Amino acid sequence: MDKDLLLTRIIPETDPAREFFLSSPLGSLILKNALPAVASMLFMALYHVADAIMVGRSLGPEALASVNILYPILAFFIGLAAMIGVGGNARVAVLQGAGFTTNARQVLGLVVTLGILLGITGSLVTILAFNPILKVLGTSGSLGSLAGQYLQTIYPFYTTMILIFILEQTVRNDGRPNLATGVMMAMALLNIVLDYFFLFPLKMGISGAALATGLSQSLGALIFIGYFIRKKVQARPGLRIGIPGGGLPALKMIAYNGSSEFLNSVAAGLTTFLFNRALLAYAGSAGVAAFALVQYLIMFGSVIIFGISVGSQPILSYNYGAGNLRRVKDTLKITVVASTLVSALLFVLIRWQAPFLISLFIPNHPQATLLTRGAAEIISWSLLIMPVGIIGAAFFTALEKAGQSLLVAISRGLLFTVVGLLVFPNYFGLTGIWITPLFSEFITALITAYIFYRWIISTDRKDLKASCEALPAFKR
Repeated sequence: MDKDLLLTRIIPETDPAREFFLSSPLGSLILKNALPAVASMLFMALYHVADAIMVGRSLGPEALASVNILYPILAFFIGLAAMIGVGGNARVAVLQGAGFTTNARQVLGLVVTLGILLGITGSLVTILAFNPILKVLGTSGSLGSLAGQYLQTIYPFYTTMILIFILEQTVRNDGRPNLATGVMMAMALLNIVLDYFFLFPLKMGISGAALATGLSQSLGALIFIGYFIRKKVQARPGLRIGIPGGGLPALKMIAYNGSSEFLNSVAAGLTTFLFNRALLAYAGSAGVAAFALVQYLIMFGSVIIFGISVGSQPILSYNYGAGNLRRVKDTLKITVVASTLVSALLFVLIRWQAPFLISLFIPNHPQATLLTRGAAEIISWSLLIMPVGIIGAAFFTALEKAGQSLLVAISRGLLFTVVGLLVFPNYFGLTGIWITPLFSEFITALITAYIFYRWIISTDRKDLKASCEALPAFKR
């Protein structure tokens, strides 16, 4: 074992966050972490929806479609940021749970450095390949012009947008979920205010929406950076941003842990590209706008589930690092049940109030409204089975079991979506495109349930073996 690791383990620094995650009653612990994370995710969804409503009302469905058209390119950099942030924070939390505080700080320093380098690289690539990017996406005319304006405005903010993504979860890992949520809520509210100001009084068009996002997220990132600088200056215990360390082994572990998140994002970009191509062929830009609007409606369900998984991640990672498998299993059960109940309630709400919800975005566009209602009636069923795949991928990432997490991510984000798009539209036309997300979630849920079963059986056997070895030996 490395000498520094050994020293850290023998003489551990008192860490309030570690004691909090390892010894607090599990029910209240999950509530204290999951509720702020869910609130944060909901506010993020709120600003996305508010942004879409204001863009739709100010500029029309084509402006909404232009943002969706850009997603495949942005998804690659978002995926790298997710790999660094999720994979790195899981590694940090497991190290903290095992008592390796010094090493956790070094890995966090490495993660932040990687995030900064990624943001700078992304901005440079966008500058150098601006026109080829738009060409690859197949944009033209006014749709291409709108997409270009949005991209040109947002790329200077890549670095701070990546840092806020990374550091929000780091603050949660430090036992400060309320602070993380407060910052994200303030950022979301500021984004909404700036959206209105830039789109309506100043009439800045789609560039105004991009500027509002960039400015608000940059402010949030600066607050998180200030939090860790203050901890460093005051030499406070627990998690701090240290001098980057860990070398190649740490880089490999970060990439390994975050591989499923990277694939999830890249696959989402690829499948969005495929959906857009299919929808443009079957229904034109109105079809793309309809699919984007349904994704906004489904977003509330998915972000709550993601919020529950984000809130449970430090609980899972700390306890897994400390060897408390019973608390890991109980956390899994609670998160799956809670996510399923929430998804069922949102399914009922969307089915009941779909016309009203759609009218908030595009009140005077009957063709797009009709397409969106038809899509929502089918795609909304995926809410009932979505929790299994989302919780599964996050659960295995938190335990640094990237193989299982990657399998879930491939199933949900890529493989069965591509199969659905290749098969169903040939038989059912436009309806076949709407069926595809439901098909992908259903098959993924079956696969994830089987992986859960195998993992639980495996850990039960280890527990039984450990119990038997601990029993005193009796002579016959």
